[in-house]
Amino acid sequence: MATKDDVRLQFKTKEFWIHLWVLLKPVQGKIKTVGLFMVVAEIVKLAGPYLLKVVIDALTDFSPEKIPNLIFLVVAIFIVYEALSLLAFVIDRRIFDVLTSADSSLIMGAFRKMVYLPLGFHEKENTGNKISKIDRGVGKITDLLSAMAFEVGPTIIQIVFTIITLFAVDWRFGLIIVFFMPIFVLITLGVNRRNYPIRKERHDLMEQTSGMMAQSIMNINSVKSFAQERREISALKRIVDKTRRHILSEYGTIIKFNLARNFVIDGGRSLILLAAIYLAWKGSITIGSLIFVYTISEKALLSLFRITRLYDRIMESSEAVERLYDLSKEKNAIGNPTNGIVAKNPEGGIEFENVSFAYDGNKGAALEDLNAKIVSGSTVALVGPSGGGKTTFIRMIFRHYDPAKGRILLDGKDLKEYDIFSFRKHLAIVPQEVEVFSMSISENIAYAKPNASFEEIKAAARIANAEEFILKLPGGYGSLVGERGIRLSGGQRQRIGIARAILANPKVLIFDEATSSLDSYSERLIQDAMEKIRKNRTVILIAHRLSTIRKADKIIVLEGGKIVEQGSHVELSVKEGGLYGKLLSLQRMGEVK
Repeated sequence: MATKDDVRLQFKTKEFWIHLWVLLKPVQGKIKTVGLFMVVAEIVKLAGPYLLKVVIDALTDFSPEKIPNLIFLVVAIFIVYEALSLLAFVIDRRIFDVLTSADSSLIMGAFRKMVYLPLGFHEKENTGNKISKIDRGVGKITDLLSAMAFEVGPTIIQIVFTIITLFAVDWRFGLIIVFFMPIFVLITLGVNRRNYPIRKERHDLMEQTSGMMAQSIMNINSVKSFAQERREISALKRIVDKTRRHILSEYGTIIKFNLARNFVIDGGRSLILLAAIYLAWKGSITIGSLIFVYTISEKALLSLFRITRLYDRIMESSEAVERLYDLSKEKNAIGNPTNGIVAKNPEGGIEFENVSFAYDGNKGAALEDLNAKIVSGSTVALVGPSGGGKTTFIRMIFRHYDPAKGRILLDGKDLKEYDIFSFRKHLAIVPQEVEVFSMSISENIAYAKPNASFEEIKAAARIANAEEFILKLPGGYGSLVGERGIRLSGGQRQRIGIARAILANPKVLIFDEATSSLDSYSERLIQDAMEKIRKNRTVILIAHRLSTIRKADKIIVLEGGKIVEQGSHVELSVKEGGLYGKLLSLQRMGEVK
């Protein structure tokens, strides 16, 4: 009775080629062309041994009159091998074209898919795992293509033509080959059926390894600050050792089954030779035919090992290919309308109408039946305890997530009606932790506007109070900031983020806890920069430090995903029993910072 793993293995094997072919869509035409050249090459290859057979038969009954024919045969053999050399040259060039094209298209296709997927997808999975999906998937496919092109493709074609030729010479030769091949295949299937669960777990472990290394390196500052180097090494070693045990178990099984596969090959080889000797003794075939049959059948039987190696590689690659295929078919939960409204010059008015939303796996709602209106050109602050829904509120404006219920409007139109890329160009955010790329300061500022002139970059830096520290750096605007801006202080990164937002010239500007972790001097510089750029745009502030939001036109107080209060600072601060008043009192007493 088939086990659950047996059924899944068969299903995976059937789907593997379909999924692989889908992933290789950009190079399918090139692959077909290479296949056609290979068929021609394998037909020509059979001509060499056949002409040799004719030569041997002529020599067994030699006479001087046959010398011209023998010379002609030798010339023909020379032409055949030269034709093979020319075909090999053409095929090799086309194979390398396929491999490089496939590598490029797979990397670009996977990366394109990854960057267009919504924020919700990226928050569910470790960065190292995502990179591993692309890296290992692309690597396995190109390795497999290389094996198929240089070994297995020609081998399968060779075996097919060999079987046809053997049946043409004598049906008994063809029958022997056809008898032994299924036995060989069944043994190979048995190996992979046994190794399937081990291989699957090994792939999971390898992704964990990539994820753990990426996580440790990305957080190297914390690792070193808390002297946790040994802990990280030990944790990785446990996974690496477990992976090694899986590899040993897997390849131990393959080596054992190779003994059985060798026995089948040796049996087929011996039986064909015995049959050929018998038929030659009976006069049914010539000595030349005996050598011809044994030569091509020997190649075909030995070629079975190449096919089984391919099958082993398919099973080895299947999990990586499936992961890459799943990524390519990952549905984008945030749809972009085909003929969406292009937001050319929005006013910046935002409205939430009965909006409810919950993150996957969370029982409680992040936002619940929320109604809020932000007038264009106004400054609105969001305050409240952690987990109240402030960050979710901002994410909904960017359409990183869509409401489960209700709708969000920009200038009176549902965000879902807009082209997502056009309206996002009119939004900018300065988060609590500004994401800085490993490139120069000027390139980081210009990230929001890649075609910005150097004068525009400097102007944005001056408004953000960033030029003060930039000019003190050895390379000025050309200074490299290191991975994730590790060479800059928190305040410096924030000012780079503000300069970037200024350069984007958005209609809606959002500050998400932009000063929460800064010293007083940096906070003052940031607040000064914020004041400069608030004019003629809608500004949304999230802040725990209530001193930052006193000048807001309206303050919205969120708790448990609901609006519990809204009004000006003066109105809310005197409201009896209000949450804003309590937060303000606690902050004055120094209990909330």
